[in-house]
Amino acid sequence: MPSRLSNAMLFLIRLPTLAVLLKALLYHKSTSAVSAHDAAPPSSSSRRPNIILFMTDDQDVTANSLDYMPRLNRLFRREGMEFLHYYVPTGLCCPSRATILKGQYCHNTEIFDNGDLTNSTYKSGAWHKYLDTGLENETIATMLQSAGYETALIGKYLNGYMGPKAASHKPPGFDHWMGMLHLSFYGPSFSDNGEFLQLNETVYQTDFIRDWAVDFLTHKRDPSKPFFLMMTPFAPHTPATPAKRHEDMFQDAAFPRYDSFNPSDEVQQHRPAWIKDLPLLTQKQIDDMDNFYRNRLRSLQAIDEALEKVVDTLHDLQIDDNTYMFYTSDNGQHFGSFRIPAGKRQAYESDVLVPFLVRGPGIQHGAQVKQVVQSVDLAPTFLDLATPSSRYEVTSSYPMDGKSMLPLLRGEVPLEPAINTYRWAALLEMYGGSSNIGPLYKNMSAYYHNHMFPNTYQAARIVNGPGWAKGADLLYVEWCTGEQELYNMTVDRHQVDNIVGRTNLILLYRMSRLLARLGDCKGFGCYDLDMFSASKEAVAPGRELMTLDAMKASIRNRIPCHNPPNMTSGDTSLGRKQFAVGLHVPEPFAFGFPYSDGDAVSDELMEVWRKYEHYFY
Repeated sequence: MPSRLSNAMLFLIRLPTLAVLLKALLYHKSTSAVSAHDAAPPSSSSRRPNIILFMTDDQDVTANSLDYMPRLNRLFRREGMEFLHYYVPTGLCCPSRATILKGQYCHNTEIFDNGDLTNSTYKSGAWHKYLDTGLENETIATMLQSAGYETALIGKYLNGYMGPKAASHKPPGFDHWMGMLHLSFYGPSFSDNGEFLQLNETVYQTDFIRDWAVDFLTHKRDPSKPFFLMMTPFAPHTPATPAKRHEDMFQDAAFPRYDSFNPSDEVQQHRPAWIKDLPLLTQKQIDDMDNFYRNRLRSLQAIDEALEKVVDTLHDLQIDDNTYMFYTSDNGQHFGSFRIPAGKRQAYESDVLVPFLVRGPGIQHGAQVKQVVQSVDLAPTFLDLATPSSRYEVTSSYPMDGKSMLPLLRGEVPLEPAINTYRWAALLEMYGGSSNIGPLYKNMSAYYHNHMFPNTYQAARIVNGPGWAKGADLLYVEWCTGEQELYNMTVDRHQVDNIVGRTNLILLYRMSRLLARLGDCKGFGCYDLDMFSASKEAVAPGRELMTLDAMKASIRNRIPCHNPPNMTSGDTSLGRKQFAVGLHVPEPFAFGFPYSDGDAVSDELMEVWRKYEHYFY
């Protein structure tokens, strides 16, 4: 079969020797004699389904990004299944990715943020902590590999996976590894099975990921085995640089201005913690966000093309009828909601409701699922698909917090039930600072090294449960300050009207008890919530109902607020270097990367950042 490699694959610059470069250039010739397409028919064991997880970075639902992807709409919305209530528990890259790999909430993985030196209370550490605590040794990749799957990753791994240590490190569980080290849209670098690989600056990242995946499907894999492939491009994350062929598209596009956008003081005063004190957005901030939004849509066009190429390849290889392809993102993105510049990390729908679409064998075309699912359910689902009988039995040594979605995929449970039986309450949690918010806010009392504090909360997204939750469509949030938020999503889709002060105390108490359970749950206890749905009275006879003030005090005791670290001496428990002592990192990078997702950063500043960023890992 002719090669499917594009010219992008030939622009490799591999270190350290010319011999290795020549080997890379000759690689395709040595493997093209036998393609997966031309191989013998697969054995019966390989009839276990193949699994592809295609995950973008920071892709929204609420700002309508999916509507600008025509190929996705055809291949996944019309020919697949879309989940309308799919939530990431933590709206931030690294903890969200750890959740997907482990099948656990971040209060169990203890990967709480991106390791950006803002979290001493919860001691994040990003990839360094993930590695040092042994989390990498047992993931969905290692389990599927043990079950006989051929496993591969191409793209972004975890935040902090960069530098020489990462370049030589191939995580366990992956037979084929192309983990991105430097996330440039043009000319990124990778760890190629533990060897450093630098692409030419003319090579567009998403196109390289597409071509590598097609080559894996066509040539690299063993066709006698089922495979698990993770494709994880950086788009549409900031700076969302589009491919040159797309950079003139969507000239008039603007992010949606919902009621939550840059609201009046009357609306803003009902926000919690640091959010209520934010000033109105400036016109420059709004213009920058519009430009950022347009670039996000442009960068997604190469994603859209890659999806079509992969689906076409599966069809050409005649394995599309035995391959499940999942499309999702690690978290969402907000644009000026409640005066917060572009970013994530909040419990609002913009940040935690993300795309989730599936195509594959037996999937009902055009179906929309209203049951509540979460990214914590991906690992159990993949295991369920891979181990259809005891012959392939593989389980985790720890309790996974999610449950298999296979009954939903097969239509064995109603997709739009009278009561959500799969899950009716989804946990949302965040521990630490806000997204990088920029020095414009440095005079606010909550500002500390480009983040706002405290940004620690637990929340429950409650949708049509049994008992008191029947017909409910609620977002309930508890902050470490004791503050609460409650939104009736039936009439308030953009979470503008905080109704906590107008809500029955019994209902608040029930939701608080539910959230206390979810916020500390493990395994089965994260979704077996029947005892919290009973319609009986919330308090025992003879006992007084907890007052609102007492409830707030209880919340403060249960969820400790974040205490920022002492940046002048460093905190080695975070897995970072003590860079502020004896190092002279130029402003504005003395404490990391100080720009929010919507900010325009010049090429000159980016060059400075690239020179010094290794100090931070």
